[in-house]
Amino acid sequence: MGIFYSALAHGFFDDSLCAALPDDAVAISPDLHANLLAAQGDGGRIEADADGMPCIRRDTQTLAMRRATFIARTKREAARRIEAVAPLWRQMNDIRASDAGTATDAEGQAASARFALIDAIRAASNAIEAQITAATAKDLKAIDLANHPLWPVE
Repeated sequence: MGIFYSALAHGFFDDSLCAALPDDAVAISPDLHANLLAAQGDGGRIEADADGMPCIRRDTQTLAMRRATFIARTKREAARRIEAVAPLWRQMNDIRASDAGTATDAEGQAASARFALIDAIRAASNAIEAQITAATAKDLKAIDLANHPLWPVE
């Protein structure tokens, strides 16, 4: 069994599974194959070098690009947390019941508690985004968005 890489097909081939290999296919070791796949999983791109051998290329992101990515992830995390507290339909029902005056005291208190937690999540998101905006490249690596201490306890 041999593993081959084709730059034109941009893929790997196993000669025990493929009767015909592409004309540009080059043999690679199982270790190189495993390393390439692991690096691809970490964000690298598998490309061919000048000799047709596969190698990993990594995009270099500017600090501003990395910050923008972290801010987008923060917004997604905030949206996930808000959805867990009260999906949009629940929020709309709470608002309508309050506006119509049909909410009981208990329902009104529960709705107020939900909205207070949503406001706390939004405030935490804003504070985390401010940290990200001021963060150095080293600081960004240390940020764990899912477990950030500024998120309120749900």
